[in-house]
Amino acid sequence: SSGINAEWPLRPGEKRVGGDKGYVNETDLTTHHAEAMDKAENLFNTCKKLGGSELSSQYLAKLLTYMEDQYTHYIKINESKNIFKAARTPITLFIIIFITHVSHGLLSFLYLGPLAVICNIIFWVSMFTLGAWVVLKWQGQHPEIAKMIDEGAEMIWEQGFSPLYVLVLASGTALAVKQASQQQKRK
Repeated sequence: SSGINAEWPLRPGEKRVGGDKGYVNETDLTTHHAEAMDKAENLFNTCKKLGGSELSSQYLAKLLTYMEDQYTHYIKINESKNIFKAARTPITLFIIIFITHVSHGLLSFLYLGPLAVICNIIFWVSMFTLGAWVVLKWQGQHPEIAKMIDEGAEMIWEQGFSPLYVLVLASGTALAVKQASQQQKRK
């Protein structure tokens, strides 16, 4: 009974995440998992079982633990399909490299040498970090260092670029709405 109940709710998860399927939104995956857990528990409780309630509760606990383990496995599979998350580190480092390169040139043009030197240092540190990240990911050696670089890039993305992106997107949207309303007033 436990094997049947464990496999039944996992089939939709395998259909949703497994194999050749694309990345699934994490919220959808969590909602699907909660529904599958409820269905499995209800099905388990409605089936006739041999043994007492203590044995039944042990099998239910095993079922729920098994489903949680499978859910963790599905999350890992799903995260490996998230292309943007995998590309976040090089994108972040390229943005830093571009901004510091342009800033260095502009500050040098304006005779602000000390600030230009700081931009140049950040530029070369970012270049070195990007190169190290590529080599570490390619060779698969020292994954803890690659993970630290990923975490640092994610922090820079979340704390710096993401709010800036939202701000630029909001102001661009407001400008588009303003222009559309002005065009409608002209008509």
